[in-house]
Amino acid sequence: MKIIVDIFGGDNAPAEIIKGCAEALKAEPRLSIVMSGAAGAVEDGIREYNIERGRVEVIDAPDVITNDDVPTDAVRRKKDSSLVRALTALKERDDIDGMVSAGSTGAVLAGAIFKVGRIKGIERPALAPLLPTADGREVCLIDCGANVDSRPEFLARFALLGASYMRAVYGLADPRVGLVSNGVEDKKGNELTRAAFALLKEMPVNFVGNMEARDALSGNFDVLVCDGFVGNVLMKSVEGTAALVMKMLKGAVMKSAAAKFGALFMRKAFKSLKRDMDYNSKGGAPLLGVEKIIVKSHGSSKSESVKASVLQAVKMAEGDLIGKIKAGLNAGADK
Repeated sequence: MKIIVDIFGGDNAPAEIIKGCAEALKAEPRLSIVMSGAAGAVEDGIREYNIERGRVEVIDAPDVITNDDVPTDAVRRKKDSSLVRALTALKERDDIDGMVSAGSTGAVLAGAIFKVGRIKGIERPALAPLLPTADGREVCLIDCGANVDSRPEFLARFALLGASYMRAVYGLADPRVGLVSNGVEDKKGNELTRAAFALLKEMPVNFVGNMEARDALSGNFDVLVCDGFVGNVLMKSVEGTAALVMKMLKGAVMKSAAAKFGALFMRKAFKSLKRDMDYNSKGGAPLLGVEKIIVKSHGSSKSESVKASVLQAVKMAEGDLIGKIKAGLNAGADK
């Protein structure tokens, strides 16, 4: 299994990205990694983290796309950037199974479409992160920001992409798909969601109806479908609420000696809760709908998140995600 990584993508590049690659290699013996970035810095990182040289390949890419660049222009102009060279190799080489980048979201999206290409039948690829649920599992949120302005048919395709992902990677036989709305009744929602509701009823997915945002993490759904604007607000609301709850919990514990004493017996439970609510442990957001596996890590990713993203890409490749998406599209066309 071979994954290519954009070494200079993200706020903590290159050190944390290379460290994450080293940790992924230790965790998965079958894995090898192609590192795209300025060769000198990459080689220094390989030595610093004692990476086995036979399991890593370096593609020299001296340029970098930053968040200040206009994504489409940067992808066209900065052909020697770590991101563009990674995308080019992903497209051209059959031995590379997937890619991970913590770089500019806009540039990853633009580059994926221009360089790798969309799956036939998918007009708009979508970002699909996982969120923790009350029953200890995960729910796929699609779209979380790739398409802030969507049409009903986009949301119908998102449902198919998300369901295929949860089947291929997480082994769910019939993922439950919910449409994010402002009420559970069939007629609730705005013009977009009401039109999407009608289309989703005809898709070859297990559509269970509308879902209110307060039930997003209930465990009653496996895929949450929405446009990228709503999805991004929902995801960041969840992240912010999780951080607030942990801060308030810590503050409550520090208010009294009795609470501090009791917290000693709850230390393992608190650590487990913090881990479950930490996005760094979940990996990144797969970009679903393009011809190759791409995982977009959070821009502030550190080594733990990079490691999780690389292993996530491995799992997607092993599950034949692209093949299952295409099969689902064919089933939808036949319906």
